[in-house]
Amino acid sequence: MADALDPQTRPADPACPQCGATLTYVDTEISSGAFRPQAASMPQMPIHYFDCTACKTCWKLGQRLLPDPIRQILRG
Repeated sequence: MADALDPQTRPADPACPQCGATLTYVDTEISSGAFRPQAASMPQMPIHYFDCTACKTCWKLGQRLLPDPIRQILRG
């Protein structure tokens, strides 16, 4: 994944949808967010990754905040 961004150049840390605690920023990756062969030709955007220290869930924020099951499995 890419380097962590300065807090002024990324979205504010959102609330965890699962428990309501403030999420902790991990890093940002530029990606289309798609898991398909044609993903490289799709528009690229920043995907921000967050962890919840309260309920130990992983999240990603592209256009909206979504669970990150792959990082959740790797973290477990």
